[in-house]
Amino acid sequence: MSGSFALSAADELRCVARAKAGDHDAFALLYQKYERSVYQFIYRMVGNAEEASDLTQECFIKAYRALPQTTDDLNVGGWLRRIATNVCLDALRRRNRLRWLRLDHLAPWQNSSLRSDAIDPERALLETETQDTVERVLQRLQPHYRAALILREYEGYSSEEIAQILGISRSAAKSLLFRAREEFRRLFREMEAQSD
Repeated sequence: MSGSFALSAADELRCVARAKAGDHDAFALLYQKYERSVYQFIYRMVGNAEEASDLTQECFIKAYRALPQTTDDLNVGGWLRRIATNVCLDALRRRNRLRWLRLDHLAPWQNSSLRSDAIDPERALLETETQDTVERVLQRLQPHYRAALILREYEGYSSEEIAQILGISRSAAKSLLFRAREEFRRLFREMEAQSD
């Protein structure tokens, strides 16, 4: 997997124009810039490296085919996230069973008081148990809730950007994030209560 590299906004717009005109090398530059971040997003959605690699390729094939219909002021990053989101949601629907990758740390919307840099076996066990609960909760979330939370909490997109990526209004994106967080919290509390 290639690493991303810097491409100025002006250079990116020139690449888009050239790629729309059929320049394969220009599209290759866009691919090199965004491939890693698109793969990471997809991996977070599907939790499987091989499937994420396949879906990343599918995303870029769809992007290449759709590029001639885009506007000249295309926001390539947001546009690719929208395609990637749709590719993932389609794959998750086909799979009929959602999985989640093992988290390296607690999700930002969780209780930060459980995190600690200190080496404390009891606290480490508590964090591990909490991470397992987080994984199970995420597996139970609807795909659109997962997508919204990943875009916001892990990718750092604003509500407006999430709206563009998911093809919904800004107010709908805010509402979706609110409902996703509420459902996450409800399921998390439910699972914690069951383990007591």
